[in-house]
Amino acid sequence: MAKPLRTIPDQASVVLDTNIVVYALSPQSQFHTACTRLLERGALQAVMLYLVVNTVAEIIHRVMVMELLAQGTFAQASDAVMHLKHHPQVVQQLTRYKTVLRDLKQARITILPLTYRDLHASRRYRETYGLLTNDSLIVAAMQREHITYLATNDTDFGRIPGLAIRMPD
Repeated sequence: MAKPLRTIPDQASVVLDTNIVVYALSPQSQFHTACTRLLERGALQAVMLYLVVNTVAEIIHRVMVMELLAQGTFAQASDAVMHLKHHPQVVQQLTRYKTVLRDLKQARITILPLTYRDLHASRRYRETYGLLTNDSLIVAAMQREHITYLATNDTDFGRIPGLAIRMPD
């Protein structure tokens, strides 16, 4: 059973899943407060926060879609994505996604790289535990960096022994 985010001890190293950052960026989310508090702890260096580079790419993508949805033209994320794919000039007009990397740096979130070895190591998590590719890459990077805490709202990670899963409540 996963424990809440607030139980992450001070000075712990924590990898963030995409959904934690997206919830923190979404005031309407029921998990906004819990996720924002964790990011604030990271900014104060009470905990060390990390993202894997593939999750940062997911966050940037989600921020693009959220910005377009906020304009009120589309109700479904899938419709917004299709619109962006077919209208590249709209992507060029979006602004919020352009500040994501700067904002992560200001929040003192370290971005972990991925290597060919990580890609190879991630195969084990797909084959043994049935994780999808991006999730398996997160676990591979965590193993490489010897980080056990994972902040996520994805129960799939609970299948991996040795991870200290923390979820928003």
